[in-house]
Amino acid sequence: MEGRKKEKTLYWVIILLVIALGVSLYYGVRVSVQKQESYAHGVELQSELNQVMDEYNTVKLENQDLSSQLSEKDSVIMANRKEIEKLIASQADYRKIKRKLELLRAITQEYVVRIDSLVTVNKQLEEENIQMKEEVNRVQERNTQLTVDKQRLEEVASTFKAYDLNAATFRVRGDGKEIATDRAPRITRIGITFILSENKVVKAGKKFIYARISRPDGVVMSVSDDDLYSFEMDGEKYQYTIKEEIDYENQSMPVKMVWDRISDGAAMEGKYDVMLYMDGKEIGRTAFMVRK
Repeated sequence: MEGRKKEKTLYWVIILLVIALGVSLYYGVRVSVQKQESYAHGVELQSELNQVMDEYNTVKLENQDLSSQLSEKDSVIMANRKEIEKLIASQADYRKIKRKLELLRAITQEYVVRIDSLVTVNKQLEEENIQMKEEVNRVQERNTQLTVDKQRLEEVASTFKAYDLNAATFRVRGDGKEIATDRAPRITRIGITFILSENKVVKAGKKFIYARISRPDGVVMSVSDDDLYSFEMDGEKYQYTIKEEIDYENQSMPVKMVWDRISDGAAMEGKYDVMLYMDGKEIGRTAFMVRK
């Protein structure tokens, strides 16, 4: 009887040991599986976190000039990233970390949307600025052209013209009568006649007309080389042959200018050029011939 008791006791001890070993193996396997699952979840969650941050950093890097306008979002994103990394490291609840990741993804997506919006607005502003600059340039060009046109009109309006310009040579008789001649030995006077144009723009009053008569050899006929017998045009001085003072009243008027020979010798044969000037501008030119 006692032997059977011992056998029975040993039997139950063995059964208990088997059960204990089975339980121990079960919990060991379960813990191992949980650790493997936790590690896999950690890798998965870290990968998702890295993907979200990579997208965020790419957008931020491509739009550095705009990202400063969203600095408050940067702070929120970085704070959430640190919190998620701590949760992953501590192997916190998978679903909790997932929710945090979804929140971070939503924040970064909003960040991207706002960056895109700023890019669009900036492009519109740049296009508007370009259009505005182009319009300003067009207006400036129009104003410049108008100024140039106005100056040209003023110049044209203030310009005089000598119409029906004629230069002729004469012999003056003792009684003062002019006899037309183109013979060099007989010529004692050169007469220039023309109609001075009407001009309503310039100020009426005393004005001077200058005639330059150049001989066939190019020498300008003049009383003297002294500055008293010169006039200014474009900052330079020019000798004149005849100077005529007129009383201009803004109406067209006939003008006659006369040069009387001051030497006893005969006039030079050939072509003589005549140029008229008034108010610093040429108003007409002609020529005449002298024969032997």
